[in-house]
Amino acid sequence: MKINTKRLWDHIMELGRIGSGADGSVTRFPFTPEDKSAEKLICRYMEEAGLDVERDGAGNLIGKWTPAGSGTAGQPPVMTGSHYDTVLQGGKFDGCLGVLGAIEAVQTLREEGYEPKVPVWVIGFKDEEGNRFGYGMIGSKAICGRVLPAGLASVDADGISLGDAMRAYGLSPDSLDTCRVDRIKAMLELHIEQGQVLEKNGSQIGIVEGIAGLERYTVTITGSSAHAGATPMSERSDPVPAMSRWILKVTELAKERKDCVATVGRIKVLPGTCNIICGETEFSLDIRSVRDEDIRDIMEEMSRYEKLLEEQERVSIKRALDQSLPGVPCDSGLKERMEQICDQCGYAHRRLMSGAGHDSMNFGGLCPVSMIFVPSQGGYSHRKEEFTSMEDCEAGTQVLMEMIREITSR
Repeated sequence: MKINTKRLWDHIMELGRIGSGADGSVTRFPFTPEDKSAEKLICRYMEEAGLDVERDGAGNLIGKWTPAGSGTAGQPPVMTGSHYDTVLQGGKFDGCLGVLGAIEAVQTLREEGYEPKVPVWVIGFKDEEGNRFGYGMIGSKAICGRVLPAGLASVDADGISLGDAMRAYGLSPDSLDTCRVDRIKAMLELHIEQGQVLEKNGSQIGIVEGIAGLERYTVTITGSSAHAGATPMSERSDPVPAMSRWILKVTELAKERKDCVATVGRIKVLPGTCNIICGETEFSLDIRSVRDEDIRDIMEEMSRYEKLLEEQERVSIKRALDQSLPGVPCDSGLKERMEQICDQCGYAHRRLMSGAGHDSMNFGGLCPVSMIFVPSQGGYSHRKEEFTSMEDCEAGTQVLMEMIREITSR
């Protein structure tokens, strides 16, 4: 049985109107009125699909399909879903396709009379992006028992901590251990690719080999502020040149390695006045690789380089690790089964790595993980131009439905 493509597309468009701006972009941060509106809409979709809906202490929306019969309720569930928050001025498809596609897949299975042998949980994960507080994936981390206390202390631009925002939203950040699920049969996530590999190769389905590991740092370089005109270059303790050299170095090291990327996306300088030599700089580093040893080697090299910079530029450098997630390989058996499903459905497919992080990576080591990618037109993501065609959304959701059927039939 085919999924209801029009219903899926209508849901994507309707959810995309929540938090939409005049320019066509979507901004939907966690624990905001827009988040609450999205919750209500997704709950309605889940209920229309025949799911029993719960919200856990981390804010995850969980639609449960518990099969009839004694003993099935206590079996490990198959989980599927993604996130529904967005970045600042993002698009309609990132994360949301995985949530809405999972709802559609389950609804179609129920409509055709299929009965799983194990529970199926459709999850809308809370705050994957981490744009507001800098600590992402709070929802999936809570389910997997990976929330760090320091993460709850992260603050947004207004000085509100993640923990306080959750409390104000009616959640329970002090008892996230109640969200943990110890036994999980598998985790399946449908997602847009957010790159151009599928589009350039004419593939409709991406079978993800694995998810790149990532580390995020806050780097602080401290010098001494002084008058811009009265201080000779030879006597300065200016952290800006040191920061520039630091960024160039980490960029060069990443370029030397295949499938490794390093990004400085946030820079702050103090006092930030044109006629005063900067006294302190603070900036972020996001480094990712499909090989964990690449990240380790680069950061060890940066530690040595920092000592050189401190001596040459007369500054002090401190680096704090904000987040660390190891790379996660996807299950080999599920990858093979996905290839068979694509062949049966007539979908062109290829294997590829995910350089972006996803909620699924928190499930690594806890259960088999599988990810399905569909093309992103032009490779655009995290911007208003983000787009995946109706046909590709249908194909990804159809494959997801057959994967759910495969795993829950035994």
